[in-house]
Formats: sequence, C-alpha cells, structure tokens
Amino acid sequence: MIGGGVGIVGAGISGLQLALRLQQLGVPAVVYSSQDIDELGAGRPRNFPARFHATQQREEQLGVADWAFPDAQVTGWTVAVETGVRPLRFDAELTHPSSLVDFRLYLPRLLAEFVDRGGEAVIGPPRIDDVARRHDLVVVANGDRSIKQLFPRDDDRSAFRSPQRVLCSGLYHGISDDRPHALDLQMLAGVGEIFRIPFFSRQGRADVLAFEAVPGGPLEAVSHIDTDADPRGFYRDVLALVAEFAPWLRERIDTAEFALIAPGEVAQGGITPVVRRGWAASSDGTCALAIGDAWITNDPLTAQGANLGSWEAFALADLVVDADGPLDAEFCRRASDRMWSYARHVVDWSTAFLGPPPPHVVGLLVKAAEDRRVADGFVNNFNDPVAMWRALSSPDGMESFLACLLEGAR
Repeated sequence: MIGGGVGIVGAGISGLQLALRLQQLGVPAVVYSSQDIDELGAGRPRNFPARFHATQQREEQLGVADWAFPDAQVTGWTVAVETGVRPLRFDAELTHPSSLVDFRLYLPRLLAEFVDRGGEAVIGPPRIDDVARRHDLVVVANGDRSIKQLFPRDDDRSAFRSPQRVLCSGLYHGISDDRPHALDLQMLAGVGEIFRIPFFSRQGRADVLAFEAVPGGPLEAVSHIDTDADPRGFYRDVLALVAEFAPWLRERIDTAEFALIAPGEVAQGGITPVVRRGWAASSDGTCALAIGDAWITNDPLTAQGANLGSWEAFALADLVVDADGPLDAEFCRRASDRMWSYARHVVDWSTAFLGPPPPHVVGLLVKAAEDRRVADGFVNNFNDPVAMWRALSSPDGMESFLACLLEGAR
C-alpha cells in the first residue's frame, strides 16, 4: 500500500469526502485545515450549496447521511422565466429530494467523523512543500491565494476573466411557502436571477433569498449595501427588487417579520468562473493535484460546486486505489485528464447558463411550461450534469432529450 499516504489540503466538501473515502478504502490520509472544527462552524456564511441525490448517495456510502429530514430537503421547484418575449412559469417535482444544509453544520460534522474514525487532522496554515515531504501525493482542495499561484489559470478551459454575476444571498425569516419544501426561481433575461430556497441553518429552518445580478444591472445594488450599518435600507431595497422583478414572490413576504435570521447572515460579492491547471510538481518532485475550488470554480447559478467536488473526491479515491505505479506527475496528469472528461460537462453547462439562452433552450422552457413531464425532466437533470449538457448543448440534443422523455412516458 502507499507508504506516506495522501495529504489533503482543505476542509471543504471535496477534501473531507476524499479523506473519508480513502479512510474507508484503507489508504492513509491526513487532512490539513487552516480551521479547526469549531472554526469551521463559525463566522459568516460563504455559500448556500444544494446537494443533489448523487451526492447524498455518496454520503450514505461514507456513513454521514445525517440530513434526510424535511426541514433540510427540497422536493420541488417553481420556475418563472421572463424571456423578453412572454413570461413562462412551471412547477416541477424532484424524483429524489435535494438537501440544503448550512456548511457551518455540514463541514464540522465530516471533519469530526474523520477524526473519530482515527484520521489525523493538522490545524493551521499548511505549507505545500512541508506536506509534500510527508506524503506520496498532495491533493489540494481549497482555493486561497497561494493555491492560485500553484495552479495557474487554464486559458483554454476558462471562458471568463471577471464575475458574470454579482451575488447577494442571505438567510431570512418572514417568507412563506407556496408549496411545502419547494424552491422558487425567477429568471430574468439580461437582468439575472432571484432564488428563494428552503434551507436548514444553524438556527433551524430558514429561507435563502438570493440575487444573482448581471453586472451593472438593477439587481446589483443590494450587493454593495453594508447590511450591518444600514439594515433598514438593505431590507427596503431587497423588498423593492422582489416587488418589481418577482411580484408573485413578494406576495409571500411578511414585511413585519422579514429580516435576516441574525446579523451578518448574508454573503455578497462576485465569483469569477475559472478552471486552473489540474496539477503541479512541488520542489522535491512530489505531485500536487487540484480538486474542488482549487481546480474549478463555477458560478453558483447551476448549483454544481458542491456536487462536482463530491464527485471528484470519489473519482480520485478510486484512481488512487487502482494505481499500479507511483503517485507521481504522470499519475496526476492522467488523473486530472480522467476527471476533466466528466467535469468539462459541468463547466460547459455552467458557462452557457450564464449567457442569454439560445432559441432551442427557450423552446425547451416553453415546453416545460406546457408539459409537466418536460418540467420534471429538466429539473431532475440538475442531478446529472452530463445529461443536462447533452440536452441543452444543441438543438439536436434537446430534441433527443424530449423524444426520450415523452416517448418513454407513453
């Protein structure tokens, strides 16, 4: 077996699921985290990830499927689309619920489980060269500034050099459900998106209200308000935007109760989608392989970040166990290429979704508004990004998707 094992830098979903999976498979692994368990559960929210069915199945394999209860689940979607031609709206049901749990609960749980099972966690800012001297392979799963220097931008795979959305996402009280355990999505051509998402927070059930603003558009301004300094102004502007662009959602907000669940429970700013080089050699020749945010950062619009990170963790664990040679640069190159054959579909879909929808995608949304089978098929494909991109990437792909969906239902 591997002598020095695998050093995993980063305690996000990809790093911790990789550590737990390698531990299951008998491969020595050490987690290097700049934050301890308590610190992972503290601070402001960084994101509000959805974990789809395939990710939850992997959690079941790991024995950390602790979130299968109604307050942490989304079972359906309501989608409203303003295409610039005519408004569309449809409801859809998920075959399997997605799970939305605050990562300030989720990540400490995974790290604690890894340690309780005998795993080693080293707390403090890690130095890659020090980690490399101890292990046969270094896997980097976080995206801080020093990591960006180790894994430079891959220009051939990165479409953008600036954020394509400016985000303002918070955890709120005071929003009622239209359908139990269903999320709401308003898509606005040329403006951005507004989400309302049931979410399990550190204070229990809450709602995410999120604006994904096209830069320079009317949704962006709330991303720049200091919510601590001017909470009333922030709430006023948020409610005004919802009233203007998603009035059907504004009707379900109780102005008297509407507020963040606690001060600071909001994330604001922009994310530049990027794909970085997937591996690098350290000074002593040990290979460092990138996964998760160290490798690929997608805009959260398609909710694929956590799910792709989970997929990468399991795929890499299998490649490590099946390796018939050293975990050297050649292994890293092949492993990165193998994972890219899947990840590229997520990147292509996420990239395309940030732009104006082409006519065949508008046509698909029209059919979803007319036929519940199409609506359900479209929404369930968020669990299968390869199938989703195959359906959305071309008119032929869309026609094939519809034919299989509708003919198979007859």
